[in-house]
Amino acid sequence: MAALRDEADEEMRGRATLRDVAALAGTTPMTVSNVVNGRAGQVGPEVAKRVRAACERLGYRPHANARRLRTNRRQAIGVVIVDPSPAYVSDPLTAAMLAGLTASLGREGYSTVLHGVAPAELDDAPLLRHIESDGICLMLSGTPAKRRVIVERVRALGQPLLLLQDDVGDGIADAASIVQDDRGGAAALAQHLFDRPVGHTVMLVPEQPWPAMERREAGVRDVLRRLDRPPAFHVLRCGDEGFEPTQAALAAHVARHGVPDVVIGGNDQMAIAGMKLLAGRGLRIPQDVRVSGFNGLDFWRYATPELTTVFSPAYKLGEAAAAAMLQRLSLGAFSFRQQVLPVRFAAHGSTLASTDADPAGRGGNDRVERPAATSRKRGQPR
Repeated sequence: MAALRDEADEEMRGRATLRDVAALAGTTPMTVSNVVNGRAGQVGPEVAKRVRAACERLGYRPHANARRLRTNRRQAIGVVIVDPSPAYVSDPLTAAMLAGLTASLGREGYSTVLHGVAPAELDDAPLLRHIESDGICLMLSGTPAKRRVIVERVRALGQPLLLLQDDVGDGIADAASIVQDDRGGAAALAQHLFDRPVGHTVMLVPEQPWPAMERREAGVRDVLRRLDRPPAFHVLRCGDEGFEPTQAALAAHVARHGVPDVVIGGNDQMAIAGMKLLAGRGLRIPQDVRVSGFNGLDFWRYATPELTTVFSPAYKLGEAAAAAMLQRLSLGAFSFRQQVLPVRFAAHGSTLASTDADPAGRGGNDRVERPAATSRKRGQPR
């Protein structure tokens, strides 16, 4: 009743009402209520669009406290990113996922409560001490055993849990995960890189374990196991994956083992750092060393030559996470256990000689592209 009185007081002060919005949108007050209270999944997209347009035109803003009392919801989704780096938001993949997530949630009237937490400081995260959300999205680093402990710790809060770029694991109830096909993308990349004899390959990865990097390494090893004469394969830990630590790790490896034939960057930033180190020593890319990256978030086009990479649907990952969480809040259960989004491999100048791109040898700008996998949902009801 207090909530109704709050809204009634606002209406008496001249604010637009649900009925005003419904009249302008050509629908019912209940439909307007569903849209503004985050239940747009029960409304057709065209009607929801008209309702939002009417709200904007009339300046309608539902009373937040009244809405929380009616729905028993905080209208917020928590996002916890477990990363030892305080600059976690500067990572391009993380930033793109967050953009897709927050934009999608915002359109449905939900805010995002973001916490970046170092692994050792998880218990001090405000979101885990004072629940401020209706569900939690979790993005983890660390070994598989440590990630499992964190998942169980967060799940004990009793909120729906959605993992980004990691597997849920068995025995975790009311949880799901959304990942991109890192393993398939890395396999497509490796097939391209090993389409000719190679004697020495290195892969650049961060010191801190990340599940996506683990899957990328696994995809490369999948292809290596199928080769009759696989090259020597070294995985280089590159500190915080910054420019200087990556170059230092590669320089130390070259000093000990010589120049590799192929350098595989766990992401585009590390690949470009390695490429610049090699080019600075007079090595030609790709004639002397073929270099590739991963994620394709605009960095690839700034490299000279342009970087062969695997394109990530990072923004769509965030959108898919928002849709899955909102559906869970609306229906009471996730509709899948894991959803896998496809990636796309594209070969550019850093691995293609002119005769690769143009069989006639005319130096054309053709490039090799193909999807690495198709989207699928595991555990989805038929």
